[in-house]
Amino acid sequence: MAEMERKDHTFQEREKLTRLLTIFDTGLGLGLGNDENQPSLHTRRRVTIADTRQSVESNSSSQLTQKVNTFYVDSWPEVQVKDNIIIPNVPASSRSIIGGTPITIETAIELRQVVLGSTVHSFSREWRKSGLMFHDLASAWAYGLQTLRCGSRGLVLCIQGYLLKHLLFAREYTSSLITQNALKPNDFERRRALVSGLCEILWQAGEGKRCCVCLSQEQDCYKSDYKCRADGITEKLHLYEFKKFQDLQIFVKRNLSHFEYENSNGCILFLYSLVFSRTIQKVYEDMDTVPGENRKNKLLTDNEELTISLLNLILTGRAVKYLHNGNVVFDSSGQMLPKTFRGINERSHIGFLFWDKGENDDERTEIGSMLKTPRNPVWVTLVNNQFGLLFSTNKDLVSDWRVEHRFVLHYYTGLSCHAPTALTVDTRFGRRLRAKTAIGRKEEKEKTPPLVECILTKWYGADIKWNDGIIPYV
Repeated sequence: MAEMERKDHTFQEREKLTRLLTIFDTGLGLGLGNDENQPSLHTRRRVTIADTRQSVESNSSSQLTQKVNTFYVDSWPEVQVKDNIIIPNVPASSRSIIGGTPITIETAIELRQVVLGSTVHSFSREWRKSGLMFHDLASAWAYGLQTLRCGSRGLVLCIQGYLLKHLLFAREYTSSLITQNALKPNDFERRRALVSGLCEILWQAGEGKRCCVCLSQEQDCYKSDYKCRADGITEKLHLYEFKKFQDLQIFVKRNLSHFEYENSNGCILFLYSLVFSRTIQKVYEDMDTVPGENRKNKLLTDNEELTISLLNLILTGRAVKYLHNGNVVFDSSGQMLPKTFRGINERSHIGFLFWDKGENDDERTEIGSMLKTPRNPVWVTLVNNQFGLLFSTNKDLVSDWRVEHRFVLHYYTGLSCHAPTALTVDTRFGRRLRAKTAIGRKEEKEKTPPLVECILTKWYGADIKWNDGIIPYV
């Protein structure tokens, strides 16, 4: 009996296949339909083939001139469509990406050495929690990435600077109204700006020729070894190399979720991608260090804060240790230095401003004009070891001196506890000090907020006022 049923089923399948070939040979079209006689298969999608050349009355299925055939394909993952972006409804950690080169233990050791200075030390819990997550669209920081009070804050704010560059100024047609509205983007616009910013940083580090993206997979790429302590991240890396910028954009856009969510190690993955894009050998060359010679020459400090080398690598694509313009060969007394101090050679896209209250006025850190006057009015700030971001919505601020007479700077920290902050800078009449004596002016200067002192390193003598209702918190 079972044998007869099997033969009958085989005959029916052959008959269906014959009819299907006949339909294709006669040029009939494809359509969607429902066949209630078929068994329910919840893991399959049904596509039917129907004759579109003949009219069929909707009230009588018996008038069909040809039987509707149905075939099945394997199931597809459910997706969400949000702001014209198709997002797979699958956690990033459970997705496996085809391709890529598994990292070797030798490469992992070199990577941990250049980033952390040790193969035993691993990233802290705060770094592991850090990802490239946006604030809520209904908040006042719809354009901004969230930050945590840890070393990853500087990295996120550097990425935020490039995000703002593409969100505010990377438009074919710009105006003051369009730029102001750009600070209230929808989810599609801000994610597109984030992808463009990430790609630009990586492509810049690869000198415009190549770059590398690191993604984490589920399986370890090498067996555990005493030379390199497992941290749950490095041993799972797969490396994807690109030689075309368009391919990089497509890949990052498709895999952006690997960097976005909390506990996705998004900041660590991007940091590793940045190092591999520059290559470990060139990072050591930029720092004037021989691999393994001095463990102090690494990209993160002992407190997992950004070093000047890592900051320059993000902003300029080169991990040099100094912030001045060009190369310094002689010291302040005119004596030749034993080793050339290499600095910034060209204007960066995103600038940098620095202020530390612990430095003496005669020995303050020198910031060259290549970083003080970038191509876009966006500055990463480091004020008393606290990272922040200053930016203007007027791009002419860095190209037209007349715009510098009076303008507004926005300050962003990524922390939701801070209210939206804007400072009005007026350079026309100079800073007004009420005290008449030297001692009084010195005391009044000591009460100046550190952020204002940082801005004065760029616009010396300017009159700076905080917006109404904001108590200076930096």
